[in-house]
Amino acid sequence: MNLLLLGSRRALPGVRYLSTQVSDPFAALSIQPVKRPDTAAYFTRKPKFYDLLSAISNLARQHPLPRPNAANYKRGKWVPRAELQAKLGIKISPREHELLVRRLSDVSNLRISDAGERETVELYLNQFRRGYVHAETVAKDETGATRVVEKTVGKKSNNGRRGFQDHLGRWHAFGRRKEAMAFAWVVPVDRPTTAAEDAPAEPKPADPVVAQAHVDLELDPDVPNAPEPVPEPIKDIDNVPATAHQPLGDVLVNGKPLAEYFFHGTDRDSVLFPFQVANKVGHYNVFLKVSGGGRTGQAEACQLAVARALYMSDRKAHVPVREAGLLRTDGRAVERKKTGKPKARKSYTWVKR
Repeated sequence: MNLLLLGSRRALPGVRYLSTQVSDPFAALSIQPVKRPDTAAYFTRKPKFYDLLSAISNLARQHPLPRPNAANYKRGKWVPRAELQAKLGIKISPREHELLVRRLSDVSNLRISDAGERETVELYLNQFRRGYVHAETVAKDETGATRVVEKTVGKKSNNGRRGFQDHLGRWHAFGRRKEAMAFAWVVPVDRPTTAAEDAPAEPKPADPVVAQAHVDLELDPDVPNAPEPVPEPIKDIDNVPATAHQPLGDVLVNGKPLAEYFFHGTDRDSVLFPFQVANKVGHYNVFLKVSGGGRTGQAEACQLAVARALYMSDRKAHVPVREAGLLRTDGRAVERKKTGKPKARKSYTWVKR
């Protein structure tokens, strides 16, 4: 056996000797050795996600977390799961997205004393905030040279609950009341003025008899001034003609005029109440689409949608709408019926036998 391992000995006939040179098996099979991975997340199922989670966790370790106080903890509005999946190119489960959102909220609540480092962390977190995109702009300094500046730009979100302006220039908002849902589109009315309206009004000649009567009333203190006529109050508001509740602007509800869709005057007044508060009656055309519930619930849902759209069209001019509480959702609803009872809380008469 020793003759097979040593090639320097005398060769024997019919015996094959092993070579003392060791060959590389990877070279023979054309296999290149794999480089060492950069991070340990390479061995996980989703390296991109866990690298991102590890980077966010490292930020939390570098700075002290605030004391656990639910009142001061802000969760924040972060990018939704579908958008994050499209950005990373991987599939993220709801549990993984919840874990990432919790880590991002923790980092956003960090106490960072250094202003520069705090701004850097905020810029890093902005790419995960909902409604933000990163943009690069070219600015010129004093010498005239151009430089690239990275800044964060807020993107307007089409939130129907708050109201927004669509591509046609209409202010759109959504309202809900009980089981009714309403969508409102508010358009300012272009009211061109005529030459007669622009010209100053000519003073009318005063009647000498009426003028002398006014002078006599002013000179004689014993004669009381005539009281101004008081209009008679409306006793039955449902019998008032529909034209009394219609503004100069058109109000259409499901393609019908306001007076044809809402028969009761109280419902019509409820829809037009935001314009009365803002003193903008007749300045807008309103298109409403409502469904579900009864007439009263639909009218109050339309009121909420109109108030939101009107307020978003000009926030400074329509502050009375917000102060009147017309932007708040009324969450009251009929309580559901309980088993064994005729209504929600009413009980049957108790009988002993």
